[in-house]
Amino acid sequence: MSRNRIVTVILSFLLVITLSFIGLKLWIYTHPQDFNGADNRPLSLQISTEDDLIMQGLWYEEQKDHANSYKVFSKLYETNHAKVYLLKKIHLSLLMNKYLDLAKKELDLLYANDPSDIEVLRLRLTLYLMQKDYENAKNNAASLLELSQDPVDREISSDAFLYANDPNKALAILKELYDESLREDVAMRIAIILSDMYGEHQQAISILLEHGSKYASQDTLHKKLLDLYVKTNNTDGIVQTSKLLYNKTRDDKYLDNIVTIAWQSYEDGECAKAQEIIKNIPNAKVLSKPDSKAHWLKIQKCDHQIPGSTTQVHK
Repeated sequence: MSRNRIVTVILSFLLVITLSFIGLKLWIYTHPQDFNGADNRPLSLQISTEDDLIMQGLWYEEQKDHANSYKVFSKLYETNHAKVYLLKKIHLSLLMNKYLDLAKKELDLLYANDPSDIEVLRLRLTLYLMQKDYENAKNNAASLLELSQDPVDREISSDAFLYANDPNKALAILKELYDESLREDVAMRIAIILSDMYGEHQQAISILLEHGSKYASQDTLHKKLLDLYVKTNNTDGIVQTSKLLYNKTRDDKYLDNIVTIAWQSYEDGECAKAQEIIKNIPNAKVLSKPDSKAHWLKIQKCDHQIPGSTTQVHK
């Protein structure tokens, strides 16, 4: 079989019909007793050709049986030493988190032979990150970025720079990627780095708010915003975001956040503000919890027009 044919087969992930057929072939091979004919002679299938082995290896991988897939592609590589089989074997090794020392030796040889091979650089980067060899990961990422503008390559490369204590470079990569893709997960990563590594909570909030104001956002973005509002003690932000998340998730913990902030306002003598905070939230849920019920009722009864009335009521 030609090299082009090998590459085409290995890189194809849309093998629904083919995989179903191979699955049947493997079942016949491993369970011949289920397919006995009238003369009681079992059917058999010998997986012997290169095509059959390729399909068998891909079928195992599709079934998440990486160990057997690894064995098949190891056999294929031992048979004809095609580079594509070696790369597939290394890929499976990383998926299993096994045979990493052997994978490293094989990747080093491949890299020495061709330092500009993008597939080899990708696998080396993954291996270095898995082994927490962040300095080599960073150097490998730099080489990869010179050759590839693939979004996944850039995103993983940003991890290498981040873990190698170069968050500025990681941020630069992610900001460029966000400007091109407007992906929410990239905006989230930028915000997390700004907040966790630089303490720039307000800048992180601004990035998430700007993204959320332009595009439909997932709950994860609002949960991160809530976390940042808590860190900065932004009570208005906590209330607004907790209401939004409760309306989307119906999780009672967000109601607890609202009542807690309202109670703080009540105790600070801001009766009107406390009543405004709990306005239009489902009181049946709140009243089912003794502590929340007590706070709710006191806030409802306080008269903000009488100076000092909140202090008198709750004592």
